[in-house]
Amino acid sequence: MNPAASFQFFPASPPLSTFVQYLYASYVPREFVSLIEGIRLPELEAQIVFAIEEGSVFPGGRWLGGGMRACLFLQPAHLQMIPIPGSIRAAVGAALCPAGLKILMPKGAGELSDTSLIALEDLWGGEARRLLDQMVEAATSSARRTLLQQFLHQRVQQVAAPSRAVERAVELIREHHGEISTERLAAACGCTSRTLRNLAVAETGLAPKHLARVVRIRHALELLSVAGVPLSAAALASAFSDQAHMSREFRELIGEPPSELSQRLRSGAVPSFTAERSLMSTGLLVVPKRDAG
Repeated sequence: MNPAASFQFFPASPPLSTFVQYLYASYVPREFVSLIEGIRLPELEAQIVFAIEEGSVFPGGRWLGGGMRACLFLQPAHLQMIPIPGSIRAAVGAALCPAGLKILMPKGAGELSDTSLIALEDLWGGEARRLLDQMVEAATSSARRTLLQQFLHQRVQQVAAPSRAVERAVELIREHHGEISTERLAAACGCTSRTLRNLAVAETGLAPKHLARVVRIRHALELLSVAGVPLSAAALASAFSDQAHMSREFRELIGEPPSELSQRLRSGAVPSFTAERSLMSTGLLVVPKRDAG
């Protein structure tokens, strides 16, 4: 019998922690994904992912035989939810800090909010191919995580420190649950709105107003996952003008109304799995399929 699905998280240490929040490893058996929907929520942070899948969904791959494929790719920070295909069986990755894209794109990220996944080979060329080959040859998820961590350490030595203005802007957006204007952010960060926007897009791939949208809807989701919190109260606490505004944002960014999603969040139909922290806090939403009860 296959073991249950598992999700492990490993904190990054200095100097890597300036750019990387944590590393992780997951195992996702076919039986688990047949019952759930996996969703990457709107996120402020990019992810570097090495995945093994059955099939050919992810970019940047190499066939392993037996219908299995190994892939190495970047998932940028994004506004729209990203469905996780049921083909994935295992992953090792790194969750970056909002400004962590400097590791991969030191000359600036540009606006990546409309790009869901990018093969790392398209960014790094031969470096990425060698890293993919090494991770394929490694025998365990622990060895793969070590390879990824070592590679990121090397990259950190080659980039400048993140912009303090962007770091401060992200701090303030989170403190205010997204309810703060770009003008107020810029004033608090000691720069013009245009300068702050350019810095934020270069470092995170998202403009400040989009960072605020992500924080707002993620805060609402956290509230809706708690039994007994009315939709109207979640909307008010998450800086939406009213419940209808929150519903429109959920439909646009996540694809379903908050009333339906909150029911699935609190459902007992999700099969058991092991995890060392709340998956929702990592941007991963695991909910039962609509026909799973």
